[in-house]
Amino acid sequence: MMKRKVLTLLSFLFFIPIFQMCTTSEEPDYYIIKGRLDNAAQQELILQELTTKDLLPVDSFETDDKGSFSYRGNLEEAGFFILRVDRTSYITLVIEPGEELFIRGDADNLPLNHSVEGSEGSERLSELKQHLQRNHQKVDSLADIFHASKYDDDFMEVRRELDQAYEEILKNQQDYVKQFIEDNPRSLASLIALYQYFGDRLLLRESEHFSYFEDLSRSLSQAYPANKHVLDLNRRVSRHKRNEARRRLSSESLSEGNEAPEIVLPDPDGQMIALSDFRGKHVLIDFWAAWSPPCRESNQRLKAIYQEYKARGFEIYGVSLDPTKEQWLKAIDEDEITWTQVSDQRFWNSPVVNLYHIESIPYAILIDPEGKIVQKDISPQELRDTLSSRLDE
Repeated sequence: MMKRKVLTLLSFLFFIPIFQMCTTSEEPDYYIIKGRLDNAAQQELILQELTTKDLLPVDSFETDDKGSFSYRGNLEEAGFFILRVDRTSYITLVIEPGEELFIRGDADNLPLNHSVEGSEGSERLSELKQHLQRNHQKVDSLADIFHASKYDDDFMEVRRELDQAYEEILKNQQDYVKQFIEDNPRSLASLIALYQYFGDRLLLRESEHFSYFEDLSRSLSQAYPANKHVLDLNRRVSRHKRNEARRRLSSESLSEGNEAPEIVLPDPDGQMIALSDFRGKHVLIDFWAAWSPPCRESNQRLKAIYQEYKARGFEIYGVSLDPTKEQWLKAIDEDEITWTQVSDQRFWNSPVVNLYHIESIPYAILIDPEGKIVQKDISPQELRDTLSSRLDE
């Protein structure tokens, strides 16, 4: 009797995992891409994955003599892929685990002539790409008119009209992208729209269109909480918020009348020179770099002002953002700079960049003999006027 009970218990325990294995449904970890391309008989197709940092090779396969193809791959999470005929003829796909895509198109101009079925994200991307391509064609037409009329007497007028037409096309694409994101808040295709370029111009920038980044981050996090592309967007949004908070604090600390933050950096001889060493004088903190033509022009204008006012209690504390000492010293010699120069040769990674909220150079701040800020982003002419009112007898 005891033996029968033990066998019954073992049978029950053995049955549990088998039952669970048969009834538990896991997400499919495959995807299938099928299709047929015109002008692509026995053509090699290349499949690449677009990660958050790189474009990685996945596989390659060939079409048959009718341009038909079929490919099966493994996939753990939704991602972006490039299906490429050659360098210029390719399409971007958003593929989810378990999806079976069917693609039709013309291999000679795949970006403009293709359709995708079986993947909602890829279908949305196809619409986005084709709208972009149509606007690119419009720009190409403008370029043809430009080259055909550049020797005409009314060329300047034609050019103004072409520039206006280009801006209208650019705005059309930007408006389309905004609407696309609003209409597809839970689609990974909207990530491609968010980072889309038109020529060399990024259509949406965090500094100007942050609500699109933040809203999409929120909606996609609900739909794809662990997806690497969504997590990357979340990090960007968080970083932008931190930077904006830092900028606000920096802006408040750099208000006129506040004491300028201390800077202590080495001069060309390696001697540490502090900004506070010049208390008792009006000091221009001049952020510049040898590689910046506007900075080099500013140096020439500052030379005359320095010569005029240095004997009356004026000093320049030049802070170079050059990446190498050689580049920095060469510019000092070429521009015949005689005022104080310091640099840590850390380029835009120098701590002074965040400390003084520097976004472009040349950038200059005038401080009074007590080290308090008189004026930020002061131009050479404004500097001359201010010094004249403060130091001229």
